[in-house]
Formats: sequence, structure tokens, C-alpha cells
Amino acid sequence: MEYDAQVSFLQQLLKGMHISSCIVDDPAYNIPPEIDLGLRAELFCLKNYAPFLQNSMAQATDRTVYRFFDEYDCSYIFLRLPNLTERYFFIGPYLLSLPARERIDRKALSLKLSAEQIQWLHSYYSSLPLVEDENMLLTMANTLAAHLWGTPEQYSMEYVDYAIPDRYDPIPYSPIQHHGNDHHLDLGTLEQNYANENQLIDAVSKGKLHLVTAVAASVFNNGTQPRMTDSLRDRKNNLIILKTLLRKAAEYGGVHPLHIHRLSTYFAAQIENVRTIKQSFFLQEEMIRSYCQLVKQHSLKQYSYYVGQTITLVQYDLTADLRLNTIAKKLNVSSSYLSSLFHKEYGCTLTEYINQQRINYGLTLLCSTARPVQEISAECGFQDVNYFIKLFKKYTGFTPNRYRQQFGNPHSQSGS
Repeated sequence: MEYDAQVSFLQQLLKGMHISSCIVDDPAYNIPPEIDLGLRAELFCLKNYAPFLQNSMAQATDRTVYRFFDEYDCSYIFLRLPNLTERYFFIGPYLLSLPARERIDRKALSLKLSAEQIQWLHSYYSSLPLVEDENMLLTMANTLAAHLWGTPEQYSMEYVDYAIPDRYDPIPYSPIQHHGNDHHLDLGTLEQNYANENQLIDAVSKGKLHLVTAVAASVFNNGTQPRMTDSLRDRKNNLIILKTLLRKAAEYGGVHPLHIHRLSTYFAAQIENVRTIKQSFFLQEEMIRSYCQLVKQHSLKQYSYYVGQTITLVQYDLTADLRLNTIAKKLNVSSSYLSSLFHKEYGCTLTEYINQQRINYGLTLLCSTARPVQEISAECGFQDVNYFIKLFKKYTGFTPNRYRQQFGNPHSQSGS
């Protein structure tokens, strides 16, 4: 392959950093244990990992770099290599922070591991590389992507999770030094600040997270004069300004005000809860990433007015009356026209879309709360808990209780 030399070089570079990498061919038939350094093979005696990863890999699109972490807190980066067959390049597993011993023991207990397996699991985590600056790995992956597909505009990056690295070293806050009574910014610096902001807005409005990373560090950290003597208050004010920029970027990206308002309200509270300068940089990173993800998940730009309004109505309240006739009446359009238009633009029926949204919300509640399944079913919009369980199993392959046991937070399982 024309990219073999570049991939080989990157693998050698990663090997020198003690970070594993591998190439997977035809994942529908075989995914080798090397993909996670034998973790699942040891715990579940697997010879082939296809059942674990083939669905996720099958959904992977071309010209996309994926970053995700699994239920064992292991992080990975992977992309689909250009080829006539299914071929993927994986980086990982690696850790962003070392799991506490108690967390490992809880996971082992939930999996009913033997004493020998528990000891092996602790050794496994101790052997994984701890990456304090994940941006370095992402830069390597993006460099390979640029070779494979061209400029950053020609490919994208997907964060399959919302996690922010625990060990992130923010750029030191070092405002411009003034001389005498000169409180005016250098003209070039001022112009660069506005250029950075415009680049940020443009990148977020397109959901291009890998483009955001390149300019995010410069926003409000490019020699900007502090407005107050209290440096922490000044940082909070800058975050408020950043939130305003990100709101507009999401609006330009076609996100409904409903979603923008919810996220903005959340971050307004988070900004005031910041207690240190370092925390402010953590929050700046989270805000940029969250708004970028918001555009990727909720942009309505590609849809017509009626389909966009239908999507918004569904996402606004999953417990509402979401029958086709009811929504069509609200939009003052015929139900047959709306049904045909939705299927044409979204690729599935309105009922299928609503069920998927309700199940997705159920997944979140099962993993993050200890609430009973019947209560979760009602909040997802299902009046019949048995129908919820049946549909849940159809979409996920698990019953709700089994899914919670397998993937949920241990603290959220008492209500199972």
C-alpha cells in the first residue's frame, strides 16, 4: 500500500514510547487479542474479538479519526485505512489516569473474577502506558490522516466519549507585561486575537474538533491584557466571553436554541464554580469540546424545515405525544408528507428514530443512575415497561438490568 511506510514509521515511533499499535484486517471475521493486549482473552477466554468490536468498526466511516475509551478505562485511537478491503489502524490501549485500586476491585467483583484473574488485572493496568498529554498522540494520528486524505478540511475527528483527560497541563496564564502607563494592546496581537476567535467559531460551527484543537490554546491566552486585578475573576470573565462565542458558533452550525440554551446554562454554573486558574483551563477545554460535539450531534443544517422541527420536538420531550399525526398537526402539514420527507432525509421512519432516541436516553439513565427500570422506562416515554425491555433488547442485545450490570457505574447498580 502507498501508505505502508508512513504507518510503519508511526508504529516504530509509538513502540519507542511503549504504546501499542496494530493493524486489523477484515474485522467481521477476525479481531486479534493484540487489540487490547489480551485483556478480554484473559478475562473471557476469547480467541476472536469480533463480537466485541466488529459493530463499532462496521459503523466507522472513511476519512475519520476516532478516539474512544472502553468500559475498562482504556483509551484508543483508530481509523479506517484506505483500501478495497476492511482495514483499520489502532493505537492503544493506553491510560489517561491510573484507575484507583478500589475501582479495579469493583470491576473485578462485577465480573466475578477469580483471585488469579484479579491479580492479573492489577498487573495489566500497571503495565499500560500512562499518557499525560494525549494531544501528542492525536497530533500523530492527524499527521497520518493528512497524508492519507489531504488537508484537515478533507477529514474529521470523532470523540466517541465525552471524557476530559485528568492529566492536562494547561498553557500558563501569562498576560502581557505593561510598560509605564501603556495599557494598549499591540495592534498585531489584537488582530491575532480576533483572528483566533473567528477560526474557533468557524471550526466549532462545522463540528471540526481537530481544527479547534489547533486554535483553542491561543484563545484568551495570546498576550491579552487582564481586565481585573483578580486573575481568577479575569479568567472567569474570559470563559463567559468564550461561552458567548461558542453559543454563536453552535447557532451558525444549525443547532436549535433548545440545545444551546441547555448547554449554556450548564456551563454558566460551572464557570462560577471554578476555584483555581488550572481548573479554568480544564473548563475551557471541556466547553470547546462540548460545543463542538453539540454541533456534530444536533446540527439541523442538512435538513428541511419540517424535518428539523420534527427532530427538535422529539428531542425536547421524549415523554410527549410523538405520534406522527400529532407532530404533523403541530407543524400544519399532512402526516403522509411528513412521513415521506422524514424517511427521505433521515434514512429511517419517524417511529424508528423516536425509539432510538428513547433507547439512547435509557442507556444514559441506566449507566448514570440507580433508578428502577420501570421508572426509567416511563421517563423515556414508554408507558409499558415490558415493551421498553423488549425494544431495549432488540437495539442493544441486552436486557436493561443486564446492560446496567455490564456497563454501568458500580454506584448506579443498587436500583437494579
